[in-house]
Amino acid sequence: MKLRNYLFLLSVLALSVLGCKKYEIGYDGEVRFTSYSLEPTAHPGLAAPVNGTMDGNTVYIRVPNSVNINQAKPSFQSSSEQAIVYLDNKVQESGVSVVNMSDTLNYRIASPNDMGFVQVIALRNAAIVSFGFYAADNENVLFRDYVAKFDGLHIAVDLPIDADVTKLVARYKTTENAVVKVNGTVQTSQKSANDFNQEVIYEVTDAETITPEKFVVKMGRLTAPEWLEMPLGPVGDFTVGEVSMALNPLTNQPAILFTRSASDGDKTRKAVAAQFDGATWKLLGTQDGISAGRTDAPGIAIDDNGIIYASYKDYETQNDSVQYASIQKYENNSWKYLNKPQGTVHRVNYLHIATNASNIPVLGYSAARAEAGAANRSTVSAFFTNGAWSTRMIDAAPATLYTRVRKGRDNKVYYAVMDGISTTRRPTIYRLNDNSLMWERVGTAMITPSPTVYGANLMDVEASEAGEVYVVFQSQANADKKSYVMKYDGATWRQIGSEISHNASGNSTRDNIALAIHPNGILYFAHSDANGIKVTTFDPLTQNWTPAKTISTVNGDKLTLRIAEDGIPFLATVVDGKVKIYRYDIP
Repeated sequence: MKLRNYLFLLSVLALSVLGCKKYEIGYDGEVRFTSYSLEPTAHPGLAAPVNGTMDGNTVYIRVPNSVNINQAKPSFQSSSEQAIVYLDNKVQESGVSVVNMSDTLNYRIASPNDMGFVQVIALRNAAIVSFGFYAADNENVLFRDYVAKFDGLHIAVDLPIDADVTKLVARYKTTENAVVKVNGTVQTSQKSANDFNQEVIYEVTDAETITPEKFVVKMGRLTAPEWLEMPLGPVGDFTVGEVSMALNPLTNQPAILFTRSASDGDKTRKAVAAQFDGATWKLLGTQDGISAGRTDAPGIAIDDNGIIYASYKDYETQNDSVQYASIQKYENNSWKYLNKPQGTVHRVNYLHIATNASNIPVLGYSAARAEAGAANRSTVSAFFTNGAWSTRMIDAAPATLYTRVRKGRDNKVYYAVMDGISTTRRPTIYRLNDNSLMWERVGTAMITPSPTVYGANLMDVEASEAGEVYVVFQSQANADKKSYVMKYDGATWRQIGSEISHNASGNSTRDNIALAIHPNGILYFAHSDANGIKVTTFDPLTQNWTPAKTISTVNGDKLTLRIAEDGIPFLATVVDGKVKIYRYDIP
């Protein structure tokens, strides 16, 4: 009889006898497995056969971790040479058919004269079932999570090339009641640290273990990070004048606000907002922009709840108001003015926005006119509380050349003011007291590395988590510019590292400078001049700047440098009239 005819007749017989009571599932028929095992020939990582234990119509088997329990190929023999073994109505072939032994297996064994039902219950050997290194367990070492890949008893995980792996803490899960040891020392997930410069062997046992299962953890290194330009999609098609960037603390992704250029086909030069969702850039609002008309000095801030605030100098004439600041909030997929358009009581220059620890929007600017109690070019701040803007003057200088408001990594808002008098042109830094909403000066006023150094109208301020404050400013000369980074250590201001020279022949190639602190405490400094855009970091061992990395050979305008909590730096600028966003990450 041909095999297919035999299988057909046997299937008919099996279906017919299932209608009889004595062949209902659970009946202890005479045909059953006489052996059930895992063989090295079907599982290359297995050192020796593993045999199941027969108990009536149930088989119990312990599965070693060298076998992929989800892709096992069990070998078996039955009490009938003519029996056909089924699992979920699929014919099974000994040592060939792949099964998932993490679930109970219900086999049906059919022979010409009988039928039996056998249940196979597999128990995995004591095992590590998941493994990784997580940022939360390795503060200031890792800034994102790295999950391992398993290949039997081999665990592989790749980490950044600059990560310190000498005292890494692993996070893992095991089978129930398993005990894990390294070199005889009991391990605790999320607590025990080991040196992963070499392979680390985790020995895993439980109450039924005779020989420990040895999981070998081998760490690999990812390629070095690079500054890569982010594809912007339609956002990159705009011709723009200025751009500002902020990072969303909930997603670690950037959002931008930029002003359209008059050459973009939009003579009104409106403000346009966009954000990155992790995959693509999307406009927040329409491509026509969120403003009523022409804008300058775009600023963007995102509070701890992920609410986006946009500020800009608004040229739209309303009741004879010109160049006052408008501030909008993006919430529930729509923009809404805070209070009203052109809501400030002063016309503004050098406008910036931040949010404090209580998520209060904070503005900093120089008054463009003598009005509403402010002298021309005086330093002003404004806070949005109880549905209205309230202003507070800062006794910084009789005339202000430049201002900048910035939230530091310590979650405090800082106000940097560049004095506008040519003979005393130096920065002074203030910190916002969140309880009183009063500005408190940080150290001495008129910061400078020497009495002969005077500032220009560019600077940036940043603070570490520990409250160490940094300011960078440029010297006054146009032809031979230098940038100085100063640090306040709680007592005095001092210059750190050498001054950085810029290739600039005049205001047409005037440099841009920006600071940001990595979550690991490393200070980044970005600058742009006629030689392009560069980023360097401060080396605490040499107490100087590392060789700069060139991002672009073309000069960029209006740099914004921010570093996300997962350790990824972003830099935004305008190059040849187009928005450019660069991300420092592993390719």
